[in-house]
Amino acid sequence: MRRFQFRLERVLKWKQQRERLAELRQQQARVILDAALAQVEQLASQIQQTAADLEQRGVASQSASVWLACYQHTAQLGQALEQAEGKVRQVERQLQQANAARARIATEVESLQLLKRQQWQEHRRQRQRLEQTELDEAGMNQWLREQQGDG
Repeated sequence: MRRFQFRLERVLKWKQQRERLAELRQQQARVILDAALAQVEQLASQIQQTAADLEQRGVASQSASVWLACYQHTAQLGQALEQAEGKVRQVERQLQQANAARARIATEVESLQLLKRQQWQEHRRQRQRLEQTELDEAGMNQWLREQQGDG
């Protein structure tokens, strides 16, 4: 009997490689998301710090130019925060797409691996049946020789 060969082995290897790439894309998206979330947190913290500094110095003691500078700084931080939050939403969508792509390819890989296991088990069963048949024939031949020797 010929040795076991999975006809879709090349496809399985290719799908496994795609799965590894999908995992890398997923990890990259996670890193980018973490960085974007850290930026949002940093900007929000800067806005809070600016507000706390103004409150600590006192409203009445501030000149108009200081107020205007703080207002402009806070407005810039607010715009940066909105952009950063937009980036977070975009990267979250990319991460969801990467998760979905990895799940899809992982399902394909698992299906091919299951098919390979099933074919291997069927190959093993056929080999065992063939070996059993050969053993039965050898036993029968020996019995026949013994019977002919006695007669």
